[in-house]
Amino acid sequence: MTKQASVASLPKVLNGNLTEVALGCQRMLEENPCHPQALVGIALVALASGQSAGAVKMARAAVASAPRMVAAWVALGQALKAAGRNDEAERAYIHATTLDGMNTLARMGLGELRLATNHPHEAIKEFELALSRRPALTAALMGLGNAMAMMGRNEEALAYYERTLAHRPRLPESEFATGFALARLGKLKQAEAHYRRALVLRPDFAAAWINLGSLLREQGREVYAEAALRRAVELRPELISGWVNLAILERERRHPAEAEAHLRRAFALNPEQVETLVAWCQFRAAEHDLAGAWQWLRWALAREPEHAEAVNMHGILLHQEGRFEEAIQIFEQAEVLGHCAAASNRGNSLMDLGRAEEALRAHELAVERDPASPGARYNLSLTRLRLGDWRRGWPGYEARWRFREVHRRPRVFPQPRWQGEPLNGRRILLHAEQGLGDTIQFCRYVSMVEARGGVVLLQVQEPALRLMQSLAAVRAGLAEAALLGSKLAEFDVECPLLSLPAVFGTTVETVPWPGAYLGADPELAAAKLLQFPRQLDSPCAQPRVGVAWAGNPRYKADAQRSVKLATLLPLLRTPGIQWISLQKGPAAEQIVELPSDVQLCDASSRDRDLAETAALISTLDLVITTDTCIAHLAGAIGKPVWILLPHLSDWRWMQRTDATPWYPTARLFRQSAPGDWAGVMEHVIAELNAVRDARLKTVFSTPIARFSRYQSRSSQLSAR
Repeated sequence: MTKQASVASLPKVLNGNLTEVALGCQRMLEENPCHPQALVGIALVALASGQSAGAVKMARAAVASAPRMVAAWVALGQALKAAGRNDEAERAYIHATTLDGMNTLARMGLGELRLATNHPHEAIKEFELALSRRPALTAALMGLGNAMAMMGRNEEALAYYERTLAHRPRLPESEFATGFALARLGKLKQAEAHYRRALVLRPDFAAAWINLGSLLREQGREVYAEAALRRAVELRPELISGWVNLAILERERRHPAEAEAHLRRAFALNPEQVETLVAWCQFRAAEHDLAGAWQWLRWALAREPEHAEAVNMHGILLHQEGRFEEAIQIFEQAEVLGHCAAASNRGNSLMDLGRAEEALRAHELAVERDPASPGARYNLSLTRLRLGDWRRGWPGYEARWRFREVHRRPRVFPQPRWQGEPLNGRRILLHAEQGLGDTIQFCRYVSMVEARGGVVLLQVQEPALRLMQSLAAVRAGLAEAALLGSKLAEFDVECPLLSLPAVFGTTVETVPWPGAYLGADPELAAAKLLQFPRQLDSPCAQPRVGVAWAGNPRYKADAQRSVKLATLLPLLRTPGIQWISLQKGPAAEQIVELPSDVQLCDASSRDRDLAETAALISTLDLVITTDTCIAHLAGAIGKPVWILLPHLSDWRWMQRTDATPWYPTARLFRQSAPGDWAGVMEHVIAELNAVRDARLKTVFSTPIARFSRYQSRSSQLSAR
């Protein structure tokens, strides 16, 4: 929450026009230069005008004139606090309490000082003492709410903020604080309403504009977020958090020049502010400039070694460099400092080390500490899915809709989300999300939705549109396939494809497999076979094996799952195989760089869509691929497919198994250590030679028997 300077503990003498107050005090001082009340008044006027040095001077004069005047010592504490001289301010407040132990202003001053120096537990005692004297003191209730918020006790913070609203219904600061607590609790619509009410009451409330802009950004409403943040910096151009939040927005929109310009504005305002230095570090890391990120981080840590966000960022940079053991230690330090996301980040590093059970505990702890965090809930769900706990994993996976790293601008519909109830002829929109592989994997649920009585409208990406015509429900006229984002006829409810496993309660043992649920157009398949005919090798044709080695380069973890074609050279030199490339995109250009002794036919780089690729795959005996949409396509049409996986593979391939319930015709070949593609190649080559020698086609037709062995193993995984 953007912090606001508190004026709640200033004496009532300041209620009114500052100029009039100053003139009145000046007249009193002309009559008596040592008039203590007048000196306190002038000190507070100076303080309210941002002149902390003058305020300290006047307050000291008041104390000298009336050493037992509590208000003078309180004014001195306020002035010293504003000047950043916190130790002296504390002594002034404490001296005031020795004169009057229950003085409300002194207790409030100490409480605010404790908050400013990050000691919320001590602040609580001071605010409670102030309330014991004045039970309806709004500032004390706000202070208690702020202390609870600093400790992450958001429900209690909200309760205090709501009490302030009950006492002062039109106080913009109370509306603002209530909105902040609600946002922390994940109640975004209610939070937005309170921020907007604060702005109605006080249109120049820059901090409320900033928090509203940040909230809108998190919801993917970027145009409105930008407008709110720009209004904030128009009102208060000296407010660093406004420029930093604008930089974050532009960074996420992939506008690096604009983001950098905003960070420069923030840095110029205060080169020493650690939050700005951390924002620079995050920006350089997002631009894949780790050297630059490290430089900004070192500056941040040099200024404040125990800054929780800076320490957490230290762990993130170590993780990005693959230094997982070191990252874990740093994340633990960030957790001690109170960083809520650090436990989840530690879980990610543990998972990269293969310590899955420890990772699970770390992610569970992260959710316990911050139940409203979509990132923590998302990471926990992926870990549960990876370990076979799908009963709890699928419901948690819905957190992706609030997690900006997955859905930066989620689709929003006025129609309700389908929860699995009987549809009774209602029209339901099922829509694709994420990648083409996800669409292929989860379109199998269309027939199950239709069986619940729904008239299905299926929206998918353009490359998959023609392929979807092979779905049984579409062929039978029970479902309609359309382009993702196109204008549709009216529908009653909607559901994303990747939410369907949660709706149907899918477990490892109940993955729907009605047999191959996608198919190839016979005419397209015949054309492909004519275009790329079998090579004869007496006394029989060579086995035809398709290969793909690279997925979508925009995918966050693509560097781990994709390889260069050169990595497959030992495999491509296996004799007696007709090699067919299924690779698409820029990676297909690597084919021309192959040595002359390797023959790989480029058969897919010019495919119009996945329907053509499916037709080609139908003419093959086997597909060997990294984790790409080709793996899903081959599995969905029932073709034998060998999937080459990194040491830490995607959650859907689970752990420690060479088969998958999603595709019974698939085999999984995993790295035994991070980066060990050579070991994977050795394993694949040995298996390929073995099955070729045992009559390749016969062996490829027996994967279902292997899957029964997988089922017993997966049951053990899910029971842990």
